[in-house]
Amino acid sequence: MRQLPPAMTSAPSKIEIPPWNPPAPSKKDDFDWAPLHTLDLSLITGDEFDQVPDDLVKHVGDAFSKDGFMYAINHGLSYEQVLRQFAIGQYAFDNVTDEEKQRCVADMLHGGSFVGYKPMGHWQINGVKDRIEQLNFGSQTFTPEQRQRFPTQMQALIEEIHAFARYNHDVILRKILAVLSLVLKLPVHTLWNLSRDHETKGLDLLRYALYRPPPKEDDQALGGVRLQGHSDFNSVTILWSQPITSLEVLMPDNKWRMVRHRPNAIVLNMGDAIHFLSGGYLKQTIHRVIAPPEDQQHLNRLGVFYFALFNDDVPLEPLVQSELVRKAYEGKDFWAERRAQGLPPPTAGDWERMRVRAYGQGGQKKGLDGHDHEKIAGVDVTLYNTVEQPVPKVGPAERVGHSLPAVPVAAN
Repeated sequence: MRQLPPAMTSAPSKIEIPPWNPPAPSKKDDFDWAPLHTLDLSLITGDEFDQVPDDLVKHVGDAFSKDGFMYAINHGLSYEQVLRQFAIGQYAFDNVTDEEKQRCVADMLHGGSFVGYKPMGHWQINGVKDRIEQLNFGSQTFTPEQRQRFPTQMQALIEEIHAFARYNHDVILRKILAVLSLVLKLPVHTLWNLSRDHETKGLDLLRYALYRPPPKEDDQALGGVRLQGHSDFNSVTILWSQPITSLEVLMPDNKWRMVRHRPNAIVLNMGDAIHFLSGGYLKQTIHRVIAPPEDQQHLNRLGVFYFALFNDDVPLEPLVQSELVRKAYEGKDFWAERRAQGLPPPTAGDWERMRVRAYGQGGQKKGLDGHDHEKIAGVDVTLYNTVEQPVPKVGPAERVGHSLPAVPVAAN
């Protein structure tokens, strides 16, 4: 088993910051909990993380080809190390000045990048502005020159942040991609080789996010939805579990179910990019954030995430050297509209930038299914509202999240 990078095992702090005390779990426990499988990362061994038990490959394949969500445990970090990262997130939102936040605002609309600060109100759901603040560190932004893009108050913490980001990528993500490569009947390092150059060609993000309670009228207007049902844009999302009960996943039976908090566990989900490369075999799961139970509604929800993406220049074409991927892709053509226009499939970086630019900007149209739809690179991307409609299970065309016929759009 590999040793932790020195920066993750030594004294973590260059500056003292207030600890993060996890909020108490809700006393309400009678939710319809999502029955998620668990991945034990300690079972993936070898100097190159290439020793993966066959039964683990089957277990992960069953989960991600159906649910697209899993827990992961035994990742190699102590709970104290993880709580420290939440403390860093808390420090970022409580101690960075408004002037520094404004200086470091991410270039989302033009550059299609989340790197930097995302202020509240940049996104809208049906005309209601969001209450989510973020600080995003990009995998290419830890060089001495690029670090100046981040707030002055965070500079003394960047080495520690960088070490945590690297651990997420070099250990946790690498193990996950080894299993997923074997799930797809590909050589064990296939997906890692498409992701390994994250500090020179990648667009990975380490995100600290703060969900502030909205006014009651906003919750009422949106039926309690605080972040629409959506798929992530990337390959694999690593979400560090936290106690506010508000994350729901749309399960294969088309029911929203709540994700239960597990201390020092990770919640994993697949994103668009790996869905495309797998020919649709690996499901990028639809998930959303809703208002928590009454005894938590007054609390901020602090999140720590690692969003992994393939290298910027990786075309999002199915890896058809795998027979399993070829079979999953039969009857589909993700990029038919682009081919008809004489355009190549987008790269992983292209897709990320297009989705970042469009997300939450009001360019969607209401479908007859009650959800919002927008075209990204010729693909119908769905943002799920409170309307609950069964999802059709047939049809050759591709919609992000499901293999579906295109949904008619309501007249304006």
